[in-house]
Amino acid sequence: MSLSEQEQQALREIERSLLADDPKFGSSVGHDGPALGGGGFTLRGIAIGVVGLLLLIAGVALAQVSFWFIALSVIGFLVMFGAGIWMLRTPRSGVSAGGLRLGGRQPQSQEGNRSSRIEDNFRRRFEEGQQ
Repeated sequence: MSLSEQEQQALREIERSLLADDPKFGSSVGHDGPALGGGGFTLRGIAIGVVGLLLLIAGVALAQVSFWFIALSVIGFLVMFGAGIWMLRTPRSGVSAGGLRLGGRQPQSQEGNRSSRIEDNFRRRFEEGQQ
């Protein structure tokens, strides 16, 4: 189920305010986490994974010919596994899920206005929910 445009905008605002309020926390969990999209799935990483898959399949298919082809399948698995780890550990290319540039900060006045606006909206919604 996808989010509406309003919900996506609200999530982007929350992300920006969190990054503005606590940059250390934002850098520790922000842009490498799987919840925000994971790492840099590049064509190179996918190609290495496909090569590993082909080695794995070839090793399994040829295992009846010689016992040494089992080593080929193990190598193929290790290549696939390494490519997956490499793609997950590689940081994305500068844009977060919310559309912010990594390390880029907006001027303090805009950040302050946005966070106060978010707080006002939250209080208003909370008070409406209490009635």
